[in-house]
Amino acid sequence: MTSASNGVSQTKPAGAALTVRAALDLPILRGGAPEVVVGADALDRPIRWVHVVEVRDIASVLRGGELLLSEGRMFGSAVEDRRLIAELSERGVAALVIELGPRHRTLPKNIVVACQEHGLTLIALHLPVAFIDITEAIHSQIVSYKMTLLDSAHQLQDRLTHLALSNGQIPEVLDILADAVNNPVIYERQHGGFVYQALHTMTERDVSAAWEAHTRRISSAPTALETTLTVGERSAGRLVALAMSSPFTEADELALERTAGIVSLVLMRDEHQDSVAARNQRGFLTALMHGEMPPYRAEARSATLGFVAPVLLPLAIRAAAHHRSRPLSLEDRLWKQIWDDVNSEMTGRRMTAMIDQAPSNDISLVMLGLEDVTQRKSAIDRFANVVQEAADRHIGVPNGAIICAGSAVHTWQAAGEGLILSVEAMDGAMQSRPRPWHDAIDLDLDRLLWSLRQNPDLARFAHLRLDTLLDHDRQRRSELFKTLQELLRLNGRKAETARALHLERQSLYSRVERIEALLGVDLDDPDTRLGLHLALRIMRQLPEVADDLWA
Repeated sequence: MTSASNGVSQTKPAGAALTVRAALDLPILRGGAPEVVVGADALDRPIRWVHVVEVRDIASVLRGGELLLSEGRMFGSAVEDRRLIAELSERGVAALVIELGPRHRTLPKNIVVACQEHGLTLIALHLPVAFIDITEAIHSQIVSYKMTLLDSAHQLQDRLTHLALSNGQIPEVLDILADAVNNPVIYERQHGGFVYQALHTMTERDVSAAWEAHTRRISSAPTALETTLTVGERSAGRLVALAMSSPFTEADELALERTAGIVSLVLMRDEHQDSVAARNQRGFLTALMHGEMPPYRAEARSATLGFVAPVLLPLAIRAAAHHRSRPLSLEDRLWKQIWDDVNSEMTGRRMTAMIDQAPSNDISLVMLGLEDVTQRKSAIDRFANVVQEAADRHIGVPNGAIICAGSAVHTWQAAGEGLILSVEAMDGAMQSRPRPWHDAIDLDLDRLLWSLRQNPDLARFAHLRLDTLLDHDRQRRSELFKTLQELLRLNGRKAETARALHLERQSLYSRVERIEALLGVDLDDPDTRLGLHLALRIMRQLPEVADDLWA
């Protein structure tokens, strides 16, 4: 992708946020003969607001980024002063400015030491200055900068809105945003893998490498800004900017936020256009599932298409995951090849099937024709084997497709309901352990936990049992958590666990003893193992738990 040549000049605000260093350069503060006593290396912190402070309990009302002006009247005993400095530092105060005079002719040593210990920038004014003049000057600078930010954001939003109304596409929007933030921008779909990327001035290889590092949480990954995209009430992915050319500013955060709204608008427009097109060219099974084709018409139309079977078996299928660095267009082509192979194999095996193919980020619908309901499991096994082998060939991922199967039924009315059930089971199946296919009519444990994932008691149950172990592994870089997973998977059989983990038995026994000591449990007790196993299954459903925890 190429970048628009005039994007930066139209969207970047002039100047920058007022920092402590810039504030000290203002004439009004220079007139006070300022001396940076502590924190000379932190003068580039931005100032959000200015307060004149002479009371001790100010910390509770601060939000961070404040420049505090004082004559030091709030200082008292050494213990209270140290506590006050600690509270100000925790609140993220930009700097503390104390005017020397009758109250304090020199800065108290305990204040200087406390500021050094807590990293709070401390500045002394050796000449008197009217605090109201300081606040007026700084607030004027801050308000001017904020107005410039908002004006710049409005210009960017107006430009992108005009583009969207002119039927502009997401790649064009991202090119403008990349120029605005002076860095590459990526649109990642909801379940992983990018859809579009604006390279800005970087090469595709460099951006792909940076994106890989970011998604894998590698320490060398560039800083990222991101915001969620929504269409209606559902998430539609996220926009991510990578700081590869320059560090981010407050203006960049605002630009990303405003652009996200425009991208969501474009997505809604495109979905509406797709919906209109789909109503005109709706697939047979899709129309049946959405109630747009009465069952009697479905039966007649299926006969004209050569699909005649006494028993109908509905299924829903989608990609199990998306490659982090593979564009949507490439994955669509790969899945087209997968479906070509599946159709060819089904014909060769003389299996009766109808398939409504969907893009790689959507759900495809399948209807198998059987002679008898007793053939359900064997038919699903055969079909799943064909699909999973084709997926493995083309995308190189075992169990690369998620397959949800409904009931074997005799009527097209029931078949349509079975398609709905199979699609509804998809979200839970995506959170379950990989398997050749999922039974939509059997709510297994993983899908049950997924359906209850909003219940706070479940998360509390899992955290109470496992957080101690997780914290221990993070602090000591040990693998007790994965050892516990494997032990529970093998129902407490230690010899098999040692072989699975490639450990000597004594090493495993040592790990088990440490796990039992940390958790205060006996892993030989079956009820204890059951509770921990359930906690592990619950934790898999929690969004805040990192994927790399799972063995």
